[in-house]
Parts: sequence; C-alpha cells; structure tokens
Amino acid sequence: MNPRLVSIIVTLALTPALHAFAAEWSEEQISKLPPSETPVHLFNGKDLDGWEGYLGKYFSVEEGIIVGRNSDENAPKSSTYLMTKKQFRNFRLIFESRLVTSEMHSGIALWGKAIEKDEGPFTYQGHLVMYPSGYGYYDLFGRNSVFKDDLGIARAAGKQHDWNRMEILASGHRIRHVVNGRLVADWSDPLPETCVAGPVGLQLHSNKVAQEVQWRGLILTENPTDQLVTAESRDAGLIVSGNPAESGLDEVTLSQIDARMQEFVDQKQTSGVVTLVARRGRVVHLGAVGKADVASGRAMAPDTVFAIASMTKPITAASVMILLDEGKLSLDDPVSKYIPAFKDTKLTGGTVPAREITIRDCLRHTNGLVSDQRNTGTLAETAENLAKTELAFEPGSKWQYGPGLSIAGRVVEIVAGKPFEQFLAERLFTPLEMHQTSFHPTEEQLGRLALLYQPTTDKKGIERGSHWLYDVTADTSPNPSGGLFSTAGDLVRFYQMMLNGGDLNGKRVLSADAVKQMTSLQTADLTAGFTPGSGWGLGFSLVRQPEGATDTLSPGSYGHGGAFGTQGWIDPDKEMIFVLLIARQNFGNGDASDLRAALQHLAAEAIRD
Repeated sequence: MNPRLVSIIVTLALTPALHAFAAEWSEEQISKLPPSETPVHLFNGKDLDGWEGYLGKYFSVEEGIIVGRNSDENAPKSSTYLMTKKQFRNFRLIFESRLVTSEMHSGIALWGKAIEKDEGPFTYQGHLVMYPSGYGYYDLFGRNSVFKDDLGIARAAGKQHDWNRMEILASGHRIRHVVNGRLVADWSDPLPETCVAGPVGLQLHSNKVAQEVQWRGLILTENPTDQLVTAESRDAGLIVSGNPAESGLDEVTLSQIDARMQEFVDQKQTSGVVTLVARRGRVVHLGAVGKADVASGRAMAPDTVFAIASMTKPITAASVMILLDEGKLSLDDPVSKYIPAFKDTKLTGGTVPAREITIRDCLRHTNGLVSDQRNTGTLAETAENLAKTELAFEPGSKWQYGPGLSIAGRVVEIVAGKPFEQFLAERLFTPLEMHQTSFHPTEEQLGRLALLYQPTTDKKGIERGSHWLYDVTADTSPNPSGGLFSTAGDLVRFYQMMLNGGDLNGKRVLSADAVKQMTSLQTADLTAGFTPGSGWGLGFSLVRQPEGATDTLSPGSYGHGGAFGTQGWIDPDKEMIFVLLIARQNFGNGDASDLRAALQHLAAEAIRD
C-alpha cells in the first residue's frame, strides 16, 4: 500500500483488498508522481459513492469498473455525465477508458458545472477532452470544437475499442492529454475566465444507438507539478500555424517582432530578416521583412533559403547520435578507430598527446584541431588532411571552436557505409520532412536564396559580400561543420524534434537519452561559447547562466548560431523555439547580436502562462 495514497471517498486507511479493483497500470503510475503530489482515488471500486448522475439508468459498477451504457430504447437525447460531488480546479487525472460499443466518442469534462438539458439535470457546461474517436477539445459553453486532431496524432496513438491509458493535466487554463504514452494535445484556453473549478464528469454521448463506455483507475492529484508523468513521447505534432493564445502567448506582443526587425533593416544592419517563434508545438509567429536581393528588389519571404553555416553542426551531431543509438559507435571511441591517420596526430611542436582525440571531443570542441573549417577536396580528404595537422592543446583540456564536426561527419560516413549527405537525407531530413534542407540547393531553391551583405566602408549602408560557403557547385563536398542551406520552416522541425525528446509527428529519429546527452553540459568548468555564461553540449551551445543576449532564456536552453548571423535556440523551460535568419557578414558576434536579443525579448514578453 503506497503510504501517500489517500481517498476522498473514505477517511480511514484503505486496505489492499479495497484496491483490488483498480487498474494495475493506473496504480503503477503513483510511483512516478512528483513527491509534492498526493494521489487520491475518485472511485472506490464498489459503488458510486462520491458521484452523482443517472445511477442505475446510465451508470453502474460492474466487476470493479465504472460502466456507462444505454440501449437503443433509452439513448440519451443530450450527453449525460457521471460527475464527482467534489469540484476540482488544477489537477492531474490518470485513468483508463475504452469504448465498448458504437463508434461514438466519449470524454472527460472539467472546468464547468452541471446544467439541465433535454436529458435532465446531468448535462455538463464546461470543457470536454474527447476520445477515442473525434479526439480533441470541445467547449460545452458554445464555442464547440476548439482543438481538433488535424494531424491525426491522437488517432494514431489511440485504440478505438480497447483500453486506452490516459493522463489529463489541467492547470491554469492549459490542458494536456496523454494517450498510451504519447502527448496528443496541448492547448491553452484563450478565454481563461471560462476555466473555473468544477466536477470531473464522465461522458456518455448523446446518441440514437446502443453505446457502452468503461472507466477504471481514476487516480487524481490536485495542484500538480508542471510535468507529465505518463508521457513516453512529448510529440503532439508540429502545427504549421496556431493561435498564440492557445500556446499561452499574447498575439499583440508577438506582432511587434516584424516592426522591430524592420528597424534593423532601416538602420542598414541587414538587408532583411525571417523570424520564427514556436511554443508548445505551434508556430505562433513567422515573419519576413526587408529584401533577400536588394538589387532586384526580391523581398524576404517565409520560405526564403539561407546558408545556415555552423547551424549545421547540431544536425551533424544528431547524425552521430543516431549511430550511437544503434550501438554502432561510442562517443569515447578514439577517432583513429575509424580514421587511422589520427593515431599519429601530434601536438604543436611534434610531441605526443596524453590521449587521442575521441568522437566526444569532436562534438564538444575539445579536440585541439584548428582550421577555417573549409573542406579540402572530399570529406574523406579533408579528414585525412586534418589528421596531419598539429593539435593546439591536449585533447579535453580546453574548449576551442573548430572543425571537429567535420571529423564527426566523416566518421558517420565510414560507420554508415554511405555518403554523409545521403545519410542525413535518409535518417533526418526525410523523416522530419525537412524538404528544403541540403548541401546542394536546387535551381528553384537558389532562386529563393538570401544573398549575403556586409557594411559599406563608411558603415552607412550595406553592399554585397562573398564567402566560400556560398560557392556551391555540383562538385562541392558536403561540409558537416557549415555547409547546409535551409529555411525557417525546416529548422523548426529539427528543433521541435529535439524539444520533444527525439521524435516528431510519430517518427522517432533520436532516443530521449541521445537528446539529453546532446543538451547536457559536456565541457564541465571549461570556458566555452561566444557569450558570457555559456557551456557546450554535443553539437549545441548551452546557456548556463543567462546574461546579455541570453538574459531572457532559461538556464539549460540550447542552440547554435551561424557565421552569417543566423540563430536557432530552444528553451525547454519556456517550451519555446526561436529562429532568426539573416545573411550578413562583418557585423560582429552574431551570438551577441541585437537582432537575436530583440527577437528573444519580445517572444518572452508575450508569455501569459
């Protein structure tokens, strides 16, 4: 008997025999609850004491299970509910439910009250979490369907006529719904005044046919911690566009982003900007201002293609972690295991290092390799040439930004037995539907490319710039350190996959453990990064102590910039993604740019819950 378990039905200690009714799965989740939460049973397994509704007519207890049932003859004219006598405001509910007969849906009602309608006094006015068909949220006040399973996430996770294991986390004016281990919906009510304390209601849908729905478990905690306990996947899909209020954001504040970016364009800080903000699986802002090509007058657009330069590095790191998940390599393998020439790599002056460079060193920039990160011939030739250079320091003793990810990319080629570009396309870009991302843009994509600009000599204007990363031909070898071209819409898919813990739209590309390793501090107390308070993970820069350009990000945020001022950052605590795409050079440290800070500040200011 779990000592934390109490009951709102009885006041005496509950015996194991009394809980023989409870679904084993629901009981198992008690051990996963945060220490601050006290679980209670809404259902005593014997009768419906503590509940009200049409007892006997529509709702009964059979073999320790709550059953809602009607025949053809007594089908309810309006949905009828079995409701708790106690009211709840902020709660977590863990339970199982199945639709035995009919193809209708049922649901759990909350944040409302009982009203009288055609069927009598036990209709509900409030919010409804619907399942197992017609998944989504329904507003019983009259707004009708307020959230639909347009991406089919819930339908893929749910079982129409079998037991579904569920968790509902209702707090503030946000509702999250987990079905069989997968977060299928995450929604904040744009009208928080409608979110009031009310009974929990079990729905028997209005219908004209025989229907039966069953429930078991029904374990509840009040004032829960802001975390899901049954979700093995936090992937509720990526909605292309969404109402900011449904992600707990203020639309008016977000609307100021374009105007602020236009100011930078007017000040000749850049030719144009594309910005994107996503929160809780919704893209809540996607803006484009200025020009992608000043001479022709071609405007920046949401689908403008950018050279993302070193924003390539986290993607390369992810490719390494895919192979790690498959047991095909270890992060602590010496690079020489795959590229033997590194067995003979020396320190500056020709001395032998205390240990060899490892794959981990390559991903976190503690390898000592120094170059301009430009490929010298093929990727294989580039790796061989780097092996012949001298290391600037003992591996692991210092952080210094360099070409380590190029070596990691070559290791991927060797272990996977296929070209690096092909591996990325097959294992990342295709499953994540990143169709605009590649080392070799098509002619059509080049027609959408943002051209590179730099300040004029007098600093009063901008003019065309040039860089070898833009000099792409059919013969250009893929550069794992900085060669990718992409769009805001593609990049947010990669970042959302990371934020989800490794999967997107039902397709898992990384394990949760791989994501955790990539986004955890790997450089200990070494000075690392390009802004104060930074550290380094595997392929990602980390925010250890927010300050300066990162002052609105949470500790533990991670991301990466590019040589041309591009930035992509993920804040797990705020559940937000920020993408800034520009094409400029010689304007100073992009990681500390005013553009980056302005985007993050306005997005953070928009948070309402």
